[in-house]
Amino acid sequence: MKAVVYDRFGGVDVLRSAEIAEPVAAKGQVVVSVKAAALNVIDTRTRRGLMGILVNKTFPKIPGADLAGVVRQVGPSVTGIAVGDAVYGACDPLKGGALAQSVALDAGQLAIKPVVLSFEEAAALPIAGLAALGALRDLGRVREGSSVLIHGASGGVGLFAVQIGRYLGAHVTAVAGTAAMDRLRDLGANETVDYRRQASPDFGRHFDCILNASGKLPFSQARSWLKPDGRHIEPSPTILVFIGSRVANLFRLQKHLMLQTVPRRADLQTLGSLVERGPLKITVAAAFPMDDIREAFTQLEAGGTLGKIVVRIP
Repeated sequence: MKAVVYDRFGGVDVLRSAEIAEPVAAKGQVVVSVKAAALNVIDTRTRRGLMGILVNKTFPKIPGADLAGVVRQVGPSVTGIAVGDAVYGACDPLKGGALAQSVALDAGQLAIKPVVLSFEEAAALPIAGLAALGALRDLGRVREGSSVLIHGASGGVGLFAVQIGRYLGAHVTAVAGTAAMDRLRDLGANETVDYRRQASPDFGRHFDCILNASGKLPFSQARSWLKPDGRHIEPSPTILVFIGSRVANLFRLQKHLMLQTVPRRADLQTLGSLVERGPLKITVAAAFPMDDIREAFTQLEAGGTLGKIVVRIP
């Protein structure tokens, strides 16, 4: 089968197309014929070798976590999913595997695709949607009446977080660039702040939860905007930030929390239900053919994209 691979850590130039053996479903696994995959920041960090000991140095590697497709093989002990089902979900973000014509993964990392979504839309949902859900509902403890700041609200995680925050009953302030203002208001943001026009905004309030979806709001700056017991959440931390925050949190009320996104069927079903009922909408920024994978990653890494970048798998 055809796959995108890389043989060493580095920039987009290390990516290449290759013919590799097709996977076989082991116990508890299914093989999915991938129709679409989506890109995430963690894919870039893993490919560049920035995740340290969390990623082994065995090559070649297939990048990508998010995927949507059709089940073509089911291993022993699998329940809830059958051959022919249209599904969506994600591989382990640190191991990858989605940017290929077929992938084997644990059945618990998949859910039935909502019928209202195309394969491209469904592929855009898992990691970013799960990150937003886990960051606000679980780490942020967001509930009715909470005040939430989404910094970098125009990216994949940010757009979902605005909507999930509103669904949970929070007052949501969204920070992004000029081009995203109308879209963020359409998705339910109570307040929008254009960082290009307000480099040091005065929000007029303190927040229960701040989500650093941009990756550009350090805790040292964010804590002045937090309530005394507020929570600042990193959806894609570096190793040093991850370790340092765990130690420092022992000595302070304001918490700097690291999100570890784990694909689970129950959470994917929650996201799917929100899509089907209407509170959650998906924004696909661009869709690239698999042969243009370098261009797709280049656009992701340039930043400023409104929504998710998707790759069509032939």
